[in-house]
Amino acid sequence: MSEVILWLLFSYLFASIPQGYLIVRWWGKGDIRRIGREKLSASNIIENVGFLPGLLSGVIDAFKGAIAVFGAQWLGFSGEIQALSGLLAICGQMWPCFLRFWGGRGGATSVGALLVLSPKIVFFSGVIWVLSKLISKDKGAAIGMMLFYLCSGGLGFYFKIKEVIIFSGLALVLILIQRLLGKPGSLRKIQDKKVILWRILLDRDTKEK
Repeated sequence: MSEVILWLLFSYLFASIPQGYLIVRWWGKGDIRRIGREKLSASNIIENVGFLPGLLSGVIDAFKGAIAVFGAQWLGFSGEIQALSGLLAICGQMWPCFLRFWGGRGGATSVGALLVLSPKIVFFSGVIWVLSKLISKDKGAAIGMMLFYLCSGGLGFYFKIKEVIIFSGLALVLILIQRLLGKPGSLRKIQDKKVILWRILLDRDTKEK
């Protein structure tokens, strides 16, 4: 039991390392959480800093999720613990303790975790996510991310992969909570209740970009 707890703690702390923040700082652009869409995400870095730093940050985010799940597999932990390790990696990326719990959106980390849990499911779910973004550049990414988890969970049920079902279902809940909370302290300042819906569906505070 102590090994499980230590690995889960490692999964969260390792994913909490804010490489995106550090990369942008090194690039001389300041705090990425105050630039563009104010998110510690690869997409925000690509759009507002550059393709290379954004790609590097995204790859590392995916690596965090992959390491969390792979390590749990290598240590011989159950499928449930493997899924939980991936989920804690997402929590670390979204709520990093090293940045006062203000981080990214967990997308790349989720892909990395699911890539280890089931590569074939990631392929099909990822196609849906990409197509959603191509169809609607404005709203597709946020909606496509939700479809990614729903599709992954559905395929996990179809192929009877318990850990994928657990991971996908709880990961969707986590990203919706993160969207709803937004920037620390911002939720209690909301006056227009429609903002809550926009945050959940579109991952922003306005209906239009």
